[in-house]
Amino acid sequence: MKSGFKRRTFLRSVGAAGVFSILPRRLIAGSGEAPPSETVRFAAVGVGGQGRADLKGLTDAKLGQVVAVADVDPRCLAETKKMFPSVLTFADYREMYDKAGKSFDAVLVATPDHWHALPTLDAMQIGKHVYTEKPLARTVWEVNQLMKAARRYNVVTHMGNQGHSFASHRTFTSWVRKGLLGEIREVHTWTTMRLLDSASKIPELAKQERVPEGLDWDRWIGPAEYYPYSPYFTPNRWRAWTPFGTGTPGDWGCHLLDPIYDALNLRSPQRITAEVTPGWDPVRDRLAFPNAARIRYEYDLANGKTMTIVWHDGEFCNEVPRPSMLEEGRELGNRIVPKQWNAGAVVYGSKYTLKYGSHGADGCRVIPESDMRTMIRDIKAEEKAKPNFWMTQIGSHFEDFTTAIKIGRKSNNPFETAGYVAENAALGAIAVRHPNVRLEWDCEALRFTNCEAANAMVAPAYRKGYALNV
Repeated sequence: MKSGFKRRTFLRSVGAAGVFSILPRRLIAGSGEAPPSETVRFAAVGVGGQGRADLKGLTDAKLGQVVAVADVDPRCLAETKKMFPSVLTFADYREMYDKAGKSFDAVLVATPDHWHALPTLDAMQIGKHVYTEKPLARTVWEVNQLMKAARRYNVVTHMGNQGHSFASHRTFTSWVRKGLLGEIREVHTWTTMRLLDSASKIPELAKQERVPEGLDWDRWIGPAEYYPYSPYFTPNRWRAWTPFGTGTPGDWGCHLLDPIYDALNLRSPQRITAEVTPGWDPVRDRLAFPNAARIRYEYDLANGKTMTIVWHDGEFCNEVPRPSMLEEGRELGNRIVPKQWNAGAVVYGSKYTLKYGSHGADGCRVIPESDMRTMIRDIKAEEKAKPNFWMTQIGSHFEDFTTAIKIGRKSNNPFETAGYVAENAALGAIAVRHPNVRLEWDCEALRFTNCEAANAMVAPAYRKGYALNV
């Protein structure tokens, strides 16, 4: 990997005491303000819109101190410097790790998807705790490698799908695990949020565009397949392009599917089938994700039965089946409405059917309301009094991460388990590029047993000079 970053030199100079320097308040005499040794010091890789929003959330909640940031775009660094005047800034995260590594305890990674894996792994390998935005990585293989690394390195890891720490997430998972909904048979999810219509912009990529002043385009491309700069790639448009993003499944899958994955302890699907926008061509449009998709994921469960998750985005949202038990006149929220967006899920159990919203199973309610009342009425009072039965107040996603660092436990969303919902997103991003093919997935071998073209998308073809070595 082309880099001035000397991992072994760093480890020798820092040593174990330098890497793990956070001490809980209970080990320090006195009280009042948090002592320096209890303050989690952060570095960030990628400080565009999401990265800066994350840092603001951390510091507004007084959960940590920002000491260093890295970004290939000097405009992003300048905006971050306005927020944190004393912060150290770098154009290359590897230089930041090498020169400022002793000054921070944890790393926040909020780059485009194609740049998630490398700084995340490098952080773990120098003993830094790491918070990486969803969907963890762009490809199935990269997700798998980060899960493997999380098992190997003694650091706290956390995937940034904030709804995982919502009270509603805890409520939903507790209801499912208690069997209140019965056996979960089928789930339908949808999001009407749209990405850039990238297929229609492919002809624009041939235009010679001027790279914005200061932007290091070669470094922005990093390990991905090289393409000349286009304003249709960045800022904030990369999700819609196959070399850099994971499409709508990657953008929303980790929000909408996370509650059901967590509640049922789901792992990999065995079969995935996608339908996509009519007219999308896998050869002509290979750089662009389809504008709409319906993806069917099939899971063979330990009880010998099969559970199905059906994903809908774009125009397919209008085709989400309306639950027969939903009250007349009550909207499901799946219809496309101009200049609005909605997202949610319907969970079909053998006893009850439940609907929830976009993040962390927010607003989860059994439908119809008469069934909600019946379910609650039939539960013993002592059961309803237990923690998490109702939407009890719990800390934020960042608070869970920083608390885990301070007291030496795992976060509530470590890579080892969060990786499975990220894998789902990456598999969906492959399936939509092989429409109408029932892909058979072998999770142990990390390959499809019936489609070599799909196998070519499981792992990234990194550019020369870049490698991900756990």
